[in-house]
Amino acid sequence: MMFLMILATAALAQVAPAQPAGPAIWTHDVPVAHGGGQAIARYSALPEINTRQVGMAAGARMSTVRCDWTADIGVERRLAYPGKASTGARKLAAMKTLKGSRPGDCTINRRSIDRDIAAQADAINAHLVAVAEQDQRELRAEIETLAPPTGR
Repeated sequence: MMFLMILATAALAQVAPAQPAGPAIWTHDVPVAHGGGQAIARYSALPEINTRQVGMAAGARMSTVRCDWTADIGVERRLAYPGKASTGARKLAAMKTLKGSRPGDCTINRRSIDRDIAAQADAINAHLVAVAEQDQRELRAEIETLAPPTGR
């Protein structure tokens, strides 16, 4: 019995390390005039998913294992000129957190969690648009400090 209590406590304390969800799949582009030309500020959603497995599975008893997850949606801005390489990326402070829970092991549920996050695409896109609108003053100030692009 003591072994089961220790096992349950260990399962509750297990927290999976943050894993990037791969390349951004949500973007929002904003055209920006600069140096007589046109640049594009591309805002990309960068989900960072954390999982935590809770509960236990003991012998012939019904399992109570659940996977609680959170996805912190960060935003990155890149400035690019048509026909040229983009400038360095800048991570913005705005963050949106999505949460959910699934029955079963976290490793097995990874694709389901990705689908749960993708199902909230409207909220993620709205977050990108809101961040882009809030960033306009800072973007304009930064772009004024950059040298205008030279010829192709």
